Amino acid sequence: MTAPYRFTPQHRLAGGGNLPTEDAAAQMEATGDYRILRRLTPPEPFVCNRPNCKQAAFLDVETTGLDEDDEIIELAIVPFQYALDGEICGIGEVFDQFNAPTRPISEEITRLTGITPDMVKGHAIDKDKVRAILSGTDLIIAHNAAFDRPKCEAFMEDFAAKPWACSLNDIDWRSEGHESAKLSYLAMEYGFFFSGHRANLDCHAGIKLLTMPLAATGELALSCLLTSARKSGWRVFAVDADYASKDALKARGYRWAPADTLPHPKCWWIDIDEDALEAEMSFLETVVYRRPTRPPAYRIDASNRYSRRVG
Repeated sequence: MTAPYRFTPQHRLAGGGNLPTEDAAAQMEATGDYRILRRLTPPEPFVCNRPNCKQAAFLDVETTGLDEDDEIIELAIVPFQYALDGEICGIGEVFDQFNAPTRPISEEITRLTGITPDMVKGHAIDKDKVRAILSGTDLIIAHNAAFDRPKCEAFMEDFAAKPWACSLNDIDWRSEGHESAKLSYLAMEYGFFFSGHRANLDCHAGIKLLTMPLAATGELALSCLLTSARKSGWRVFAVDADYASKDALKARGYRWAPADTLPHPKCWWIDIDEDALEAEMSFLETVVYRRPTRPPAYRIDASNRYSRRVG
């Protein structure tokens, strides 16, 4: 009978069992046989003392679900200052408020977020306070802005007037050696953990991630994100594409536009780089439409990227 597997430590810590926790962790890491995850501790607010810094806001929402008509039940915003080289040099006060939806919060959402109907009952997000934060903000960042931006724009028009960037999609995490771009996974890859699916902690985790040098290139994550956010591109709509082409479109990265997407609802669309437009038109002509055509394409940049309002 095979003996049950038992973990056998290969190293003893200098100083026995009386080392301070961080010293013990450092010794274990130094062996090369252990990876230590440290709990994320949100920093106290501090003021930027560097000149010519920009103001950003990391944002996260929790909602009643993932559908287009689901509602925000928590909004968190953490303002921060950054230098043009990508260094974060100041952190502001956290804004975090609940919002009572018009539909019930399901048990699944409560299990996922920890937010119960009683927690949001009678609460409403203070839009004047949100406007005050946004008034001095140069850039909004979210981890999956394609979800957060439409939700926020539906809640308040003010969000549509700001440039957005995405820490999920504006950094090529796969080329940096990571199998997933999920926030909790990336946190572990960069040595920390947090209680996910609460908006304020997600914001602090996102900011922490942006301070990190990327695994492959060594570039600061925020610097890489800013470079991507400054680029322009195209959003292409495969209007009137027949049903038989859906698999080819999905395989190429097209997504379905919900009914509130402007200017072309209920069709397939994709965002592409500035220099990829002609190649995309060739694909649509030969694979999707199988005839000469020029489907609509609109320029996108940080002012409308991740929004459903393009064109």
